[in-house]
Amino acid sequence: QKAGADQPLSLALSISEQMLKGKGAWRVHGGGFAGTIQAFVPDALVGEYTDAMKSIFGDDSCYVLSIRPFGGVKLA
Repeated sequence: QKAGADQPLSLALSISEQMLKGKGAWRVHGGGFAGTIQAFVPDALVGEYTDAMKSIFGDDSCYVLSIRPFGGVKLA
């Protein structure tokens, strides 16, 4: 069992706060029952951040997503 298994949300939020130091944003995503947070991480910190999360919560615990550079569109 990984170290963060007992209180994963609290631990992930605390790690995010310490690592990002106000340079990004982090919060519980959804209802929190599945132990999910969403973090907006500056490009320069993505590798370090994901490595830390994976080392604590497991290899499949952290996914990097990107936001497209334009807003919503109407599909005809």
